[in-house]
Amino acid sequence: MTPLAEQLAAEIAAHGPMRFDRYMARALFDPEHGYYASGRARIGREGDFYTNVSVGRVFGRVIAAQCAEIWERLDRPERFDIVEQGANDGRFAADVLEALRDEHPPCFTAVSYTLVEPFSRNAAAQRRTLHLFPDKARWAESLPALSSFTGVHFTNEYPDALPVRLFVRRDEIWLERHVGLREGQLVFEDLVCADIPESLPLDAPGEFLAEFCPEAAPWLAGVAAKLTRGVILAVDYGFPREQLYAPWRSTGTLACYRAQKRDENPLESPGEKDITTHVDFTGLAEAGLDAGLDLAGFTDQYHFLVGAGTALLLSMEAAPASPQHAADLRAFKSLLHPEMMGTQFKYLALSRGLDLATPLSGFHYSPPAAETLNTSRPATRMGTEPAPNTPGR
Repeated sequence: MTPLAEQLAAEIAAHGPMRFDRYMARALFDPEHGYYASGRARIGREGDFYTNVSVGRVFGRVIAAQCAEIWERLDRPERFDIVEQGANDGRFAADVLEALRDEHPPCFTAVSYTLVEPFSRNAAAQRRTLHLFPDKARWAESLPALSSFTGVHFTNEYPDALPVRLFVRRDEIWLERHVGLREGQLVFEDLVCADIPESLPLDAPGEFLAEFCPEAAPWLAGVAAKLTRGVILAVDYGFPREQLYAPWRSTGTLACYRAQKRDENPLESPGEKDITTHVDFTGLAEAGLDAGLDLAGFTDQYHFLVGAGTALLLSMEAAPASPQHAADLRAFKSLLHPEMMGTQFKYLALSRGLDLATPLSGFHYSPPAAETLNTSRPATRMGTEPAPNTPGR
C-alpha cells in the first residue's frame, strides 16, 4: 500500500466507509501525498498522459489569438487579465505570453497574467518557466484571493479533476459508492443514499454507473463572481449531459492514468496516478447562466481551432520552411485530428458584458450552444445566437 493508502485505510477503519469524492480529493490533492499537490503529476511524452499543451506551442498561440480578440471586443481595456487555473508547470502561460508579445503586441502591453496555484511546488515550477515575464506573471493561492477582473479565465483539463461522487443504479434503486476496508484492502461498498442528484438519469435501465461532481457548480459560480467583464473559457473532455448519461454509457467515465497507460482501478496506488472523469458541460453551462453569465459558445476542438486559428494557420503556411515551422504544422494537425484530439476536447465559453451578436471566432463554425447542451435556461441577454455556419455541413 502507498503511504496515502495506509492513511486512508486507518481513517476508514476508525470512521467507516468513505464517500468517493473525499477519497478522490485525498488521492489528488492531499498536501503531502496527493498526485497533484505532491508534484508527482507528469505530463507529456515522458509523463503519465498527454494534453494539448504537450503537443507544442501552437495551442497557446491559438488561445492567445482568441484572447486578443476578446480584448478588442471589450474595447481594448488598459488592463486585461488572463487568469489560469490548473497551470501545472506554467508552459501554457509562457506560450500565450510569447504569442501575445510577438503576434499581438498591443494586447500584450495590457495583459496581466495570474496563475491560481494553491501548491508551492507547482508555483515554484511556474516561476522558473515564466522567468522571462517577471512584469507580467502573478500568482494567487485561491480564487477568493483574486480581485475582480476584466479579461479571460482559462482552464485546460481542470474540471475533470474535481472530485466526484459515484452512484450505482441496481434493481431500480440508486446507491452511492463508497470506499471501504476488507481484510486490510481498500474496496468499494455501495450504500443506500438519500440525496440523489436530480441531474442523474433517474430512469436508467439495468445496472448503471454515473458520476456527479458536487464542486463543479460552486467552482464556476466562484469564477463568475470575480469576472467583471470578459469570458470564462474551459477546455476539457466531456459531453452534454444527455450524452454523458446516455444508456450506452452504463459503466461511467471514471479512469486513471499512469505512464501513458489507462486503467479503471482508482483504489490501486492512490496518490501515484491521475484520477479523472468526463465533464458534464450542461451542468457547467447552467451554473454559469445561474450566476448571471451569457452562453457564448460550445464546440469541439476541431471547430474551435478552425475558427480561432485560421489566421495563424495561413501565416504558418506562408512562412519560410524551418524545423520550428515544420514542428508547428505537425502540432496543428495533431490538435485538429478528428480521431485524436480534434473531437476529444470540448470548448465552453461563458461571458459577461460581451456583445454576442457576432460569435467569437472560436465558435464561428459551431451550432447554437444552448441547443447542443440542451439547457432550459436563456442562453444570453445580449442577443440571439447566430445560425450555424459549419464547413462541410
